Amino acid sequence: MNNTQQSTRGIASHAPAAVLAVALLSLSACSPSGPQSTESGEDAATGSQSSGYYEGETITLVMGLDASAGGTTVGRLFAKHLEMNLAGNPTVIVQNMPGASMMIAHIHVLTKARRDGTTVYYGPRSSLGELLGFPGHSFKYEQFTILGGAQLAPLVTYMRKDMVDGGIQTPADVLRAEGLIYGGISAEHGRMIASTMGLDLLGVNYHFVGGYPGSGRIRAAVLSGEVNMAVDAAHAYLNEAVPILEQEGLNAPLFSLPQLAADGTLVKSALVPDIPTIDELYQEIHGEPPSGTNWDAIRTMIEIDQTMQHVFLGPPGMDPRAVAEFRNVLRPMMESEAFIEEATRILSYAPEAVEHERAADILAATGRVAPEVKAFIEANIARNNNAGQGR
Repeated sequence: MNNTQQSTRGIASHAPAAVLAVALLSLSACSPSGPQSTESGEDAATGSQSSGYYEGETITLVMGLDASAGGTTVGRLFAKHLEMNLAGNPTVIVQNMPGASMMIAHIHVLTKARRDGTTVYYGPRSSLGELLGFPGHSFKYEQFTILGGAQLAPLVTYMRKDMVDGGIQTPADVLRAEGLIYGGISAEHGRMIASTMGLDLLGVNYHFVGGYPGSGRIRAAVLSGEVNMAVDAAHAYLNEAVPILEQEGLNAPLFSLPQLAADGTLVKSALVPDIPTIDELYQEIHGEPPSGTNWDAIRTMIEIDQTMQHVFLGPPGMDPRAVAEFRNVLRPMMESEAFIEEATRILSYAPEAVEHERAADILAATGRVAPEVKAFIEANIARNNNAGQGR
């Protein structure tokens, strides 16, 4: 959610606004090639899976990430298992289309992709781009044909253990630390915002430094002492950060973000059962559950950004037969023994399916964010941007 490699200046630094504006204007002026349907993709997929619709076809999963990004590894895993599970056993390939903080990939599928279902977007999205109107983000994700999504690993905020005398023994010890420097990708990145708002909620005194090109570089900066705290996806934290930090006796996990269940409750991820969630740690420190605008903003980020971190999106008006194929196959595929075994071997966990109805509600939640919460998130970004300029 994550691996998007944004700069501290946000989307505007990646591509000329004029280029994105022209692409967005083409949405209303052009009609994607391919079979035309009188039935919208949103009205489709209610019947049984059609037989062999994709037989002999090649499906391209367009990703807004670099080929070396961790999210691309997940995309390749999905491509392999879609080949095995879609009726007709089509060839499924991943096409990396990085740039402009995923906007190039998004706009390509939104405005240029054939409607026959042979081009689909897969990967992370910029929920904050839509919420806050980042440069170049002049569309809503609800304009796509929503096929479903994947719930990936939650976030873990961690720090160097040697930041207090005697070492960090419990997460609450972070409040005694001085000179904390938080290393991040960019202030506009959803991971950074959710994590730093958690630190603000607890009352931690830290300085944000952005501009790192990815999580791997941040981990190296934590190990070297260039910075001393950061956030990572749970599987990457466990597999990449913990081994190198534990070897030096420096690992100190602080909190994880809970996950939003379908019924609206917040639950702890089974990946990190021993790390308190942000609300658990707040209650431990302050003796009561969190509340107020800061907590509302964190819950908002969990809902719109950290629930269903990756999405499957087709172009507007996608052929109903293709829509049905995708929607009907995603959950059984992700719950199959073959997928779970290979995902666990490659990723150390298996992503969970988010069906299209819930995916649509999650995407729509961006439009339901309260004005005061939106303003709080914007202020958090502005503060961290100003702090990061001192790097």
